[in-house]
Amino acid sequence: MMRPFPLLAGLALALASGTAALAAAPASPTPQVPIALRLFFVAVDRNADGKIDQGEADQFVDRLFAQADTNGDGVLTLAEVLAQQARLAPGDGNARATTAQFRRMDLNHDGQIDGREANKAAVKHFAFLDANHDGAITLADLAGRDLTTPFQAAANNP
Repeated sequence: MMRPFPLLAGLALALASGTAALAAAPASPTPQVPIALRLFFVAVDRNADGKIDQGEADQFVDRLFAQADTNGDGVLTLAEVLAQQARLAPGDGNARATTAQFRRMDLNHDGQIDGREANKAAVKHFAFLDANHDGAITLADLAGRDLTTPFQAAANNP
């Protein structure tokens, strides 16, 4: 099934805007993950097994897309994405980075993110977050990493 919005898009949007609270902590013997990112992780890990599998990610993405798609037309416009970011990261205000991320995902440049475009972004995003490539995202996969890197490149090249 085509996912309607990129995997863990809330995190992607927050990271795209450079939200300092979600930046990964320095590496240490015990994986360190900022509290905001831990809370986000727990919300997505519905069965509380310490990992986000594809099914949990799909459920989260479906809910997030439904919230963002305010007119219910099955695609996201930049305005809908910016409004969703304002709800997810209030006060951040980095519309430039979000706009750059949106444009990068809009492969056919029609001003909308459809299911095919979102699915392609979701696959790449999951692979990036799944650092050990075991098919699940864990806090260890996120710990000590600069999670802003792929999004900063997009922000710097709108």
